[in-house]
Amino acid sequence: MILLIAIALSDYYFLTAMLSFITVSTSQADLPPRLANLFDVALLAVIAAMYWLAAGWDAVFQLGLGLGAGFVFVVAFTRVTHSEIQARRQLERTNAQLAEYAEQVEQLATIRERNRLARDVHDSLAHYLTVINVQLEIVTKLIDADPNRARDAALKAKQLASEGLAEVRRSVAALRPSPLDDRPLPDAIRGLLDDARDAGLIVSFDQVGSARPLSPEIETVLFRAAQESLTNIRKHARASSAGVRLTFETEAVRLRVRDNGIGRQGDPDNVGLSALRERVAALNGSVVAENHPDGGFLLEVALPYPDVSLGAAKNLIHNTADPSLTALPFK
Repeated sequence: MILLIAIALSDYYFLTAMLSFITVSTSQADLPPRLANLFDVALLAVIAAMYWLAAGWDAVFQLGLGLGAGFVFVVAFTRVTHSEIQARRQLERTNAQLAEYAEQVEQLATIRERNRLARDVHDSLAHYLTVINVQLEIVTKLIDADPNRARDAALKAKQLASEGLAEVRRSVAALRPSPLDDRPLPDAIRGLLDDARDAGLIVSFDQVGSARPLSPEIETVLFRAAQESLTNIRKHARASSAGVRLTFETEAVRLRVRDNGIGRQGDPDNVGLSALRERVAALNGSVVAENHPDGGFLLEVALPYPDVSLGAAKNLIHNTADPSLTALPFK
């Protein structure tokens, strides 16, 4: 109504066009497409009728050429703009959903890891408590008849209690949100080696290549791989020494841990190694876990840098023929 009044009071074509274009743009943005088109056609017809009454058919013809073309342009431009706004809103909703899904996946991974550690704590603690109970039963039975054997059993029980406590502390430390404690990855791995040495294992560490920044996900996976491997060596490998090598290659970072123990005796992957494979696969990496030809067991984890293409990441293969990678020092 305001537009019609303005047209009736004005002889200026420019004012008519501007007000008409604003009205058409508003209708296209706020009304359903079909209703907006009907409204725009009706608006053009009303304006043409008013010009016909005021100036005749010549004015209507000139108005139709100019104003009609302007209507078409405004409708097309408004629809493109509106579609872009809708696409951006849809993209924002999609990104919000992806962020929510990523958070859920992270929570599930955290729950799975904590459940695994809880099982490890339970199994280790149950084993130590069972053996300690056996030793204490020996103490109670032999304390009068054979004090020396009873004393040996008591000392054995004390030693097992200390080992069990240390194992529980290591498992609880693994539950911390940031296992690296804001330390560089090589320093964090050296900390694991210090713990292994305290347990009586001779361990060497070697870093090859210049360290480069890694994402928190890659650092965490490599740290957990070293932690899981050293834990398995202490528990099952019957090894006296082990070597750890961290290599910064052109397209990937590689962690290799090898011991001089008995190797795998046909056993399937334990829970920790299975979880490690899943974590590495999620980062497009590779895992090799096998008996080494020269004896002992070898674990290798290779993870591509975030800026490496997926095709290059799939080429991260295990190369046992490279002496620089297989000849880990044992001191």
